[in-house]
Amino acid sequence: MDNHFYKKKAIMVHYLALDLLQLKTDDKMLSISACQDKYNAARGTVQNALNYLKEQKAIICSNRGHLGTFIKFIDYSILQKYALIDVILGTMTLPYSKLYEGFATGLYLAFEQHNIKLNLAYLRGAKERVNSIVKKTYRFAVISRYSANHALSVGEPIEIIADFGDQSYLSRHVILFSDKNKSSIEDGMKIGIDYSSLDQELLTKKLVKSKDITLIETSGHQIIHALNSGLIDAGVWNYDEISNKDFKNLNYLPVDFFEDILDMTASVIVCHRDDQVVKTIISNILEQETILKIQNSVVNGDMIPRY
Repeated sequence: MDNHFYKKKAIMVHYLALDLLQLKTDDKMLSISACQDKYNAARGTVQNALNYLKEQKAIICSNRGHLGTFIKFIDYSILQKYALIDVILGTMTLPYSKLYEGFATGLYLAFEQHNIKLNLAYLRGAKERVNSIVKKTYRFAVISRYSANHALSVGEPIEIIADFGDQSYLSRHVILFSDKNKSSIEDGMKIGIDYSSLDQELLTKKLVKSKDITLIETSGHQIIHALNSGLIDAGVWNYDEISNKDFKNLNYLPVDFFEDILDMTASVIVCHRDDQVVKTIISNILEQETILKIQNSVVNGDMIPRY
């Protein structure tokens, strides 16, 4: 940007861009007078900043007389440049299943379509992903609806800004056994538990309640290896990885008889409750139907995943 950008007009352009990022086509804009009052700025400064954004083709406005001025066209990629957002940083679980690959692909394509740069970091465990939002390391996180509701219940400063429905995160959880002849948790067993995963930890504790077992801390992604190596006798994991990778040697049973079990299958996007810009960007560019369609195409092998 030119040096003159960092003057009074530049500051006003920045604030107007932040405000406009919260709008969409056909929304009513603040009047020049309202912007003057909001930012304690001269009318000419506000008008010049607005004209600059129009010249940059960030917005096209439609004046409707006494009704006010409305957004006819809006380009979020240009606005985010002046709002000083170079890249949106998000985080989700490791894409080890087709559902996760499809979801990540849908996110990247949605951002790409609107010319907004997206970088996804793959962090293990919903607890860590929520913590990254609380600390503002990342702007948004993909977690299960159950994990999001739990974080809200304990007062974490997050907000659910998109919900993609049941079985968009995973199809179901299963309890895996190293012994093909076993079909239930028995006293004396060693059970894998992943304390970084709220869902896996909760389900495991419910399954072993009142049992004389030993809990072995095991990363969820290592549960299958731990079972095959004899390090544990049983563990809760995502059925989709079992199905996608065709682990026929493993014995498993569905875990579908607990309250809130469907919330554990639903993908949601959360951000810091104060991050109005990301709330607006996500709500404006992500369409549930489109993301799920892309996810389904990847799952069915009709689309090569991109993430």
